[in-house]
Order: sequence, then structure tokens, then C-alpha cells
Amino acid sequence: WYFPINFMDGLHADIPKVISTCPRQSEEDFVKFNKRLECYAKKAQQVIQILREALENGYAFHMYSVEMVPEQIQEMITEELTPDKDVFLTPYLDATPDIVDPETSEKLLEEAKEIILTKVRPAFKELAEYIEKEYLPNTREDVAHTSLPDGEALYQSCLDFHLSTSMTAKEVFELGLEEVDRIEKAMKRVTKEEGYGDDIQKFKEDISKKEEFHFKTGEELLEYVNDICFKKIQPKLKQIFKFFPESPLIIEEVPPIMDTGDTAFYFNGSPDGSRPGVYYIGTSHLDAIPKYEIMALSLHEGEPGHHFQGMYAMESEDIHPFRRCLCDINYSRSPSRFPMNTAFLEGWGLYSEFLGEELDLYEDNYSLFGRYCMEMLRAVRLVVDPGIHAFGWSFDQALDFMIEKTFMDPKMLEVECKRYVTFPGQACAYKVGELKLKQLRKKAKSALGDKFDIKDFHDVVLQCGAVPLKFLEYEVNEYIKEELETLMTLESLED
Repeated sequence: WYFPINFMDGLHADIPKVISTCPRQSEEDFVKFNKRLECYAKKAQQVIQILREALENGYAFHMYSVEMVPEQIQEMITEELTPDKDVFLTPYLDATPDIVDPETSEKLLEEAKEIILTKVRPAFKELAEYIEKEYLPNTREDVAHTSLPDGEALYQSCLDFHLSTSMTAKEVFELGLEEVDRIEKAMKRVTKEEGYGDDIQKFKEDISKKEEFHFKTGEELLEYVNDICFKKIQPKLKQIFKFFPESPLIIEEVPPIMDTGDTAFYFNGSPDGSRPGVYYIGTSHLDAIPKYEIMALSLHEGEPGHHFQGMYAMESEDIHPFRRCLCDINYSRSPSRFPMNTAFLEGWGLYSEFLGEELDLYEDNYSLFGRYCMEMLRAVRLVVDPGIHAFGWSFDQALDFMIEKTFMDPKMLEVECKRYVTFPGQACAYKVGELKLKQLRKKAKSALGDKFDIKDFHDVVLQCGAVPLKFLEYEVNEYIKEELETLMTLESLED
């Protein structure tokens, strides 16, 4: 509750994403949009009030979480006030004559500009100035969440919130060390086959230098991702899934107004099918996306990852409407908000990367190594997150461990570490969720033997929608029970 804005999420970061999904099919939609604009000014003032109250009660971010926010806000409110420049006006690019009468459109646009100039920009300027002049000088000195009032219990609450388990920080930390060791062994199997022995670092350095693994243009990247998703992955999914979402998946580059440096992310489609699910891929940082990681990335963000997960829930008639939209991604407000079931959400994405191995989608050692690189990042998070927040690790100690164990650029890893400082517990959810899915699958297969059907198992998991891991386990146990009862009935009939 006391952490409403940071360099990765909050009011300023949400606006481009929210505005990009606002309806714009009628004059009424644009009238409603202008009313929404007025609310942004009020919301900016509310953020200031919350931050003030937080400081009064001893709850403050570390500087790493908010130092970039004033500049991020200033960039939003200093653009030329035209639909193609100002993020708040982008919907008016779609105010075509077939949707809104030109005269009415011009009137609504001028009204929107007036709201932005007289209400929104002044409020956002005030927010930026407050953070820079009052909040930043009072940020906490220690990176650990445990330095806050009742911090140890607060961090455990964050772990409980994101993992939906009762794992302690020590258990998460030890699990991380085990996973790091296991993945390193898998990497060494690849490097040995490629003639590098156990020298993982040398192998990574050499393939990183090869031009064949890097994209020269955004168009080349998009073409490659489309090929991976629709020619490589999609044809094989019938082997392990019974049902497919009605809403299609499309691939798009991240629009400039939504570009916060993320490599890729997914946006759900709409339940009525008017908006497809979108796998966004960043084209502004081509060096950050080597070809050998695209298969794993696409399995996670696209099909069968977040697209299947999101649209199964969105299209389900058995899930209550308020649960069909899986989450709204405001991590820093945890644990004082409605559950996000992060372990289920991100665990499924990472599990989907694993499915690529079973479907033989990693066609060479390079793409398999890319998968292990991405998995290693998730394993390292299990060590670094509790290291920072429960075991007294400094920021530099956490960063050094990540540099040693992963293969990302140190500058990107620095941003990663700032993310862990800002969102305690969240980064641990990927691995914990994936391992739980594997455990439940193993349990079902062991119980059902030859009668186990991977398609049925996946259907049971996805039909749950986003749920705590304990509830997921309950649903899988019920599935096992029902299948065993069916088998017993059939056997008795045969006798």
C-alpha cells in the first residue's frame, strides 16, 4: 500500500498500457476517454498523499526503486501536444471519420488537450517534483525489506503473497542453490558436446560474438519470432493440448509509448474476440535478444505460455468473470492487495519453456543452451531475492553473484537487482511455480500409470484460471481421484 510508484510500475508506467487498450469504436468511447483523463490528475495527487503517509510511518523505498521516476514522468509531460507525440492523446490517432464525425472529433481532441494542459500535466509535474525534492532525500539506506518496520514478517508476507506457499526465506534460498547447481550441470553437457569441456563462460562468449545469432533489424526479429511461433511451435501443440483458445495470438513490436526496456511481454486478448492476444517483442535493444533464446522466450510469452494461460481463463464460462482477467501487474503493492497468484502465472510460463524440450523444439545445442540461460536467471533469483531481503546481502554482493552465474550484460543485471529490491518475493515465483507444476504432473502420472494423459493434465491446470498453488494441488488431486474412480468402474464392468 505504501509503495504506489517506482521505476517499473505505478501510475506513470501503467498509463501507456491502459490507454493502448481503451475502446475507440464510437464517439461515446472518446467522451469517456476524456473523462478518464481528468481522473489521472486526481490519481497523481493521491500518489503524493500515500507517499507522504508512508514516510510518516517509516515506510520508504530504497533510492534504487525511485531515482528514475522524476525523469520518467517529465518525459511524459513535455512532449508536443499531438496524438502522434503525447501518450495521453494516442487514442485520437484512431478517431477516423467512420468512427467520429470530423467536427466532433476535433472538438473532443481540443477538450482533451485542455484537460492535459490545465489538469494532468500540472498534477504530474507536482508528483515528479515531490519525489525529487521530498521523497528521494528520505529513502531508506538499506536495500533489504527487512529494514522496514516489522520487516522480517513483511518479507515473509511478500513471499507468501507471490509463492502462495509457506516456504521460508531459507527454504527458497537453498532451493535456489540446488537449481543453480542442476542447471550448471545441464549447461556443461552442452558445452562438452560442442568441444568446450566444462568452460561455460568461454562457450557463451564465443557464441555471443557470432553474427549469425544476432538480429540486424527489428523487421528481421519480428519475422524470426513469427516463424518460431507459427511454423515451429504451433504445429506441435496438438500433441499435448486438447483445446486451443478461440482468440488468436499475434506478434507485434513494442510501441514506443510502451517501451520501458522489457525484452518481451504478453497482453491478453478480449473475451469477445475483438482484440487478439498480443506477444510484444522489443525491437529497440536488439543486442539483448540473441536468436538462441527466442524459442524459450516465445514458448513463455506466446503459446503455450501466457497466451494459453490468459485466454483459457478469459474464454472460460466456468470461471467467475472477476477472475478471468488474471492480474494487473502492480507488484510493489504486495502483499496489501488482491492476490495475483504470481507462482501460477509465471510458473506456467517457465513450465512452457520446459515443454519445448519434450516437443523437440530446441533443435540444436545453441537454442537448448539459450533455454538454460533463461532458466538459470530464474534459479539465481531464488538465491538473490532472499539474499538481499533476509540474509544481509549488499546490492553489490547480489550483483556479483548474478554476473558469475548468468550471462546477461552487467548493466541489465543491475536493473534486475534493482527490480528485486523493489519487488521483494516476486522474482522467486517463476521457479517455485514451475517446480510445483512438474511435481503435480509427476504425481498424476505415477498414480494413473499408462492411463495418464498429458492433454487432460494440462486442461485441468489451465481451466483453474490463476489460483494459489495449494488450490491447484487440490484440483489436480481431484482429477487423479476422479480418473482412478473411472478406471475402477471400467474394471468392475469388465469383470
